[in-house]
Amino acid sequence: MASMRVLVMGLLWLAGCMLTNAVQAQDKIRLGILPFSEALGAVIADREGYFKAEGIEVEMSKFNSGALSLPLLQAGKLDIALSNTVSTLQALEQGLQGVILAPAAITRASGEDSTTAVMVLKGAIKSPKDLEGKRIAVNVINSSAWLNLVAYLDVHHVDRSKVRMLEVPFPQMNDPLLAGQIDAIAQVEPFRTVLLDSGKVDVLGYSYVEAQPNADITQYLSTRAWVSKNPQVAVRFARAITRANEYLQGNEAAVREANQQFTNLNPALKDRVLLPRFGTAVNMAQIERTMELMIKYGLLKQPVDLANRTLAQR
Repeated sequence: MASMRVLVMGLLWLAGCMLTNAVQAQDKIRLGILPFSEALGAVIADREGYFKAEGIEVEMSKFNSGALSLPLLQAGKLDIALSNTVSTLQALEQGLQGVILAPAAITRASGEDSTTAVMVLKGAIKSPKDLEGKRIAVNVINSSAWLNLVAYLDVHHVDRSKVRMLEVPFPQMNDPLLAGQIDAIAQVEPFRTVLLDSGKVDVLGYSYVEAQPNADITQYLSTRAWVSKNPQVAVRFARAITRANEYLQGNEAAVREANQQFTNLNPALKDRVLLPRFGTAVNMAQIERTMELMIKYGLLKQPVDLANRTLAQR
């Protein structure tokens, strides 16, 4: 009888180990993030233990753009990817069966923003209308920054046929503007703050804010197949990100410290750069608005079916 009890206990222990290992394997998430401040939700969720509290282990890999990580998501080599709305919608158009799990950065409703500032030499250009006949630098043609710059020009009734767009990476934009080699730039943080420190520039406006205030800029995207297989893990991931995004709104000193470490920001700029605004719920109306702009300016051929594309809808 004693030997039978030992055998039963051993079998129960073995079954428990197998179940624990299965849960641990299921709860490991391969996450692709962007090496920018927009990824602070995931950074904070990891640092503050929100992922751990939800019983998930997240392995993060950095990609310079959603366009690089989304093919890996579709191939099953990532479980979740942080993507910008333009890349997300283009991937959906190309057949990705994607599900948006949680929001990341969103545009402010008005005023200054961490998204692109339209910057010119002080006194050289007085209004957006004066950009006609001028050279404007944007990081990548047909990018999210380009889309919002084009929409900004239309808001101000600028004849785009009279504007010359040039591709210049964000880190290299400031010097050509100061040298007079280009007339305006669409610049982001921290390079915006660095350029303002020169005292030689003006900000005409913030293109994202004026083109689409409150827009969802970035989001955490997975696939229907992964969400169907791991529904509770997806919910717990989204809950941890939402909790982190709430933290980001009320703990500025700690967030600035995390941002400086994560982005390798110059410590002298840690307390001065504008930080992104973060959402706590996916705003499908704003994503639809971005889709309309993309169709208008040729970044999408036709509307994408957005039905059942968020975790909350499933």
